[in-house]
Amino acid sequence: MTTVAVDIRAGRSGRYPAGPSFSSRLFSGRMFRQNAIESMSESARLYGDLVHYTIFGRHIYQLNHPELVDDLLVKDANKHHRGIVMQRAKIVLGEGLLTSEEPLHMRQRRLAQPAFLRQRIAAYGKVIGKNAVEISQGWRSGSVHDVHEDMLELALRIVGKCLFDLDVQSQQEVKKVSAAVDAFMGFLPLAILPFSEQIQRLPLPAMKRIRKGQADLDAMIYEMIAERRRVPGDRGDLLSMLLEAVDTEGSTGRMSDQQVHDECLTIMLAGHETTANALSFALWLMAKHPEMQTRVHDEAREVLGDRAATADDYARLPYATQLFSETLRLYPPVWVIARTCVQPYEIAGYAIPKGAILVASQFVIQRDPRFYSDPLSFDPERFAKDCAKSRPRFAFFPFAAGSRQCIGEGLAWMEGVLSLATIVRDWRLTASQAGREIALNPAISLRPKFGVPLFVERRPNVA
Repeated sequence: MTTVAVDIRAGRSGRYPAGPSFSSRLFSGRMFRQNAIESMSESARLYGDLVHYTIFGRHIYQLNHPELVDDLLVKDANKHHRGIVMQRAKIVLGEGLLTSEEPLHMRQRRLAQPAFLRQRIAAYGKVIGKNAVEISQGWRSGSVHDVHEDMLELALRIVGKCLFDLDVQSQQEVKKVSAAVDAFMGFLPLAILPFSEQIQRLPLPAMKRIRKGQADLDAMIYEMIAERRRVPGDRGDLLSMLLEAVDTEGSTGRMSDQQVHDECLTIMLAGHETTANALSFALWLMAKHPEMQTRVHDEAREVLGDRAATADDYARLPYATQLFSETLRLYPPVWVIARTCVQPYEIAGYAIPKGAILVASQFVIQRDPRFYSDPLSFDPERFAKDCAKSRPRFAFFPFAAGSRQCIGEGLAWMEGVLSLATIVRDWRLTASQAGREIALNPAISLRPKFGVPLFVERRPNVA
């Protein structure tokens, strides 16, 4: 593994690491002109691996090196709570895995973990393969189609069936969940404002949309819980396990309806949105790189033939896996991780005060030329066998790490690889706007801003 020294520079006062001043950001117009990704990328380029600045009087420390990410997510994890956005997201998500703190978080993770064990995920393979075939059947060959909308529906169908044994088929259900996700994405600007709690109580259009989406999903989830309480039993999904799990550390021994609801809501929103975004970016990249698309197609034809994919096929699709990995490097759906310091400590001799926010961006670090040559180019060969050994562990961390590592990572990998292989086996994709980059929307997750319009053609060897 190649070692790259951490580049830490002192700020003008010497009290804080180097970073942009409030006045420079304000009077240059960067504060209003740049989005968060552009701002963080520029800060890393100009000020090194530990950057300090303030937002509304709060100290922000930006970590731009794999060693510092290791400290943040693993070694010093007990010194932090969730970032301010996730803390304030409890108004929407409740006390689910994304928002809860220790010791509750570890107890919740232990109860939910069995649904994501390898043998359980293997049973989800057929669901992925079946829905990946069905989702594109409505495409009209020879037309331009926004594949992002379909990937959202595909991911929702998969998470609904695998985790809740729910057949999400009606467009009304899809639109309800999609509207709730869109509203939740609009929560980010409100969450970082001063007096956010007070603002959230105002009858603002954004909060009305969030409340409407929340009410729709609450009704859907509580109805599922009530039905399962009436007819208990293990259906092989997350919901069954949560309802049957014995919480030896809880007061009742079983999870309450509220606890089960919070976990279901979190996984439904997070699990379908992030995977759909990754699939959309991957399809767009393949459309831009037809030679790579051909390799995935040929591999899929050889492995799958004309049948639907299953879990056994996942390990037999190495190039599709490489391509999905490279997509996650360039366009990580979880593009930034934030933590709040709850116990003062030091990083490289600099005091991190209680209440400070520490952020590490997958988008920034995974595009760093110190760890990836020609980092903006799309090259799945970076993830060929043994190539990763030359890079630091946290030069690639799309699913985070430590006790907060994404519980659904295994399912996300299988869903991404099997879906891509199935779609490209059956369809040829061409970028409808050749040479044009895709616009990004760095909200709570990284999304394509204006959809992903692609020219789709049914391949001649498909019935």
